[in-house]
Amino acid sequence: MSLKETNNPSPLDKGAIKTLLKQIWQNHSVFLDINCIFEQDIIDAQKAAIILSTNLNNYERFSALKEFKKIIKDLNLRLDLYNIQYAQVCFINALKLAMIDKNEVLKFLENLQKITDNSLMYAFILGIESAKKDYKKEIFNAHQNLDLINQNLQNLCKDENTKKTLQESLLKFAQVDFSIAVTGVVNAGKSSMLNALLKKNFLGVSNVPETANLTILKYGQNQKAKIYFWNQQEWQNILKSSTNNEDMLNLLKELKHDFNLDEYIKEENKIIEVDFDLLKEYTSAKNKISALIKQIEIYSLLDFLKDNVYIVDTPGLDDIIIQRELLTKEYIQKADFLIHLMNASQSLSQKDCDFIIECLLTSRVSKLLIVLTKADLLSEKDLQEVIAYTKNKLKESLKAKNLDVNLILNIECICISSKFANDFYQKNEGNLEKSNILSLENLIHKSLYEKNTIAMQAYKKELLLIANLLIQKIDTENKMLNFKNYELGEENQKLINEFKNLQNKLEQVKEELEHIFTLKDDGKDETSALLRLLAKKLQEKIIDELKYNQNNKKKNDISRLNTIIETTLKDGIFDLLRELKYESQLKLDEIKNNLSLKYDFLNDILKSNHSDFKNLVQEKIDNIFNNDILFNLKASLIESIHQTNDIYKLHLEQQILDKLNELNIQNLAQNIKNNQEFIILLKTKLAQYEKEQELKFKDLKELILSVENNEQKSKELLNQNQKTLEQLQNLKMELLNAK
Repeated sequence: MSLKETNNPSPLDKGAIKTLLKQIWQNHSVFLDINCIFEQDIIDAQKAAIILSTNLNNYERFSALKEFKKIIKDLNLRLDLYNIQYAQVCFINALKLAMIDKNEVLKFLENLQKITDNSLMYAFILGIESAKKDYKKEIFNAHQNLDLINQNLQNLCKDENTKKTLQESLLKFAQVDFSIAVTGVVNAGKSSMLNALLKKNFLGVSNVPETANLTILKYGQNQKAKIYFWNQQEWQNILKSSTNNEDMLNLLKELKHDFNLDEYIKEENKIIEVDFDLLKEYTSAKNKISALIKQIEIYSLLDFLKDNVYIVDTPGLDDIIIQRELLTKEYIQKADFLIHLMNASQSLSQKDCDFIIECLLTSRVSKLLIVLTKADLLSEKDLQEVIAYTKNKLKESLKAKNLDVNLILNIECICISSKFANDFYQKNEGNLEKSNILSLENLIHKSLYEKNTIAMQAYKKELLLIANLLIQKIDTENKMLNFKNYELGEENQKLINEFKNLQNKLEQVKEELEHIFTLKDDGKDETSALLRLLAKKLQEKIIDELKYNQNNKKKNDISRLNTIIETTLKDGIFDLLRELKYESQLKLDEIKNNLSLKYDFLNDILKSNHSDFKNLVQEKIDNIFNNDILFNLKASLIESIHQTNDIYKLHLEQQILDKLNELNIQNLAQNIKNNQEFIILLKTKLAQYEKEQELKFKDLKELILSVENNEQKSKELLNQNQKTLEQLQNLKMELLNAK
């Protein structure tokens, strides 16, 4: 059988496929438990695409590559045609069972077409009907199962501190949320698309027409709306930012004339609840009061919003109130899934392009999706041309900014017709399949599933750790209960010695950490020099732009100047911190490995701590880009440009540097370089561990005393412990087998 003859592969059972795919991952850093792997859809689609692309024409060329040899070795296969055919059949069956994402495999197959002809395989994979996955149901079942195990562990646990930890875990993982940010210029079709997703005319003309405010949709038993007004400090920032904005200045004059501002702008944000039907009187762009509103929260019994899903419907990117745009960006920074809408009939605007690139560089979204709306107005051929044009323009923009063009791989495009979907849901007519809204829903649910799966793995790991501690504790208790009276004194002394030994080890760890993290060079001078170079670079870019405008007798474009300032600053700061973060990560891995080898009891502490550290560092970096100081710097530079007649006398470098110093980037850089967040977290965990050991030691001493005083009671306790131990072992097995 040739490699091309896989169009009718013999079906393998799921167990056989799991066996092979487990071999792929057994040496891989993300492998934890094969059942979990399949539920997470994290089988490597790229490896699958390479194997599926192998045929008689390219076999010799592929097999000479060391990278290809490594893939075959990881699969635990021989480098021959028969074994490759076997892997291909397994991957095809895995695609049919939806164990691997078909779209991901197709994407990589398409990329491989540049180096080999895999068109036959591409066409075959395209025609595969994959099993449908109910992502929401799987999340619910997995969560419910772990919650039940948690409750059972609480019932078996005598220690109040451990019970409290289990209760906190129950609450923490029940509150894992999933935020969807919806962005786009005004009239991009945000409300229509959301109505299609919600299967209801929820944001229609009768409810929230032409919303000018950031609106957060949440699940709630009672349909209601909360309106948050700006506080005094936020309002002052709006006034400061309006100095050179003529449209905004006119709006502010009208607001002063029409409203008593003191009634709405308070020291703390004023919050009011309004009837849903009256919401349009506050939120419509036609109503001036919308300018006094910071954000709106809407609660409703919509099925789409269940399971802690919430949607952030943003005002248009071209909002004249800069603070509202900043607020939008702040929510985007925290979003799990970003949907950016563009009208399919209109080309990618510069505003869209700059926004998408900024999100690629600075946001933490797991999926950035470009949705082309009003697809019913164009043919399929025209839509594909729009997608190609959009991607090419983004690539060109990335190249022009000297950024990695491969960032484009993090973007997915989809075309939808909200009209077709809404006609189907509201009027029971039209073609739902043609609307493509179901494909959009599936992408969102898949991303929600992936985030929750990661949370479930953390939850499962936490429960396993507690189950093991409880088992270990009962084992130790049983050992004590089985001792004869004359042996107890000796065992008690042994226990004391073990505890003292652990205390000595903890002291050694603390001393070693102090030595590791005491650095002679804090790196502040290096960071200051890099910031000065950044300030100089920005000054040069601004002056070059002003010279170009002057020589060509063009008026300065404030929007373009703002983009130059923002892009240069963010790119410069991000590059600086990203490099430091990478260096810090390498150093941290080395420290962790050394500590793990020397002190085996630190393994669990180091594992849990490591992810906390990475999240904290990323959060601090994100906060830099959310800081009002950057916005104020932009405003002050524009003001300086307005006030200067002779651009050759324009000196901005120190002004820029002073503002950058206010961001405390040197301190953040130093903390990242010295792994300060890690050492603080590790010290906290060590103190917590030490306290746990002291309580454990105290409990055991009390147990020994009890055994010495009451032999009959100790027998009863031993029997009781045996039953508890059996139940705990069963719960542990359930956890190990949990999806």
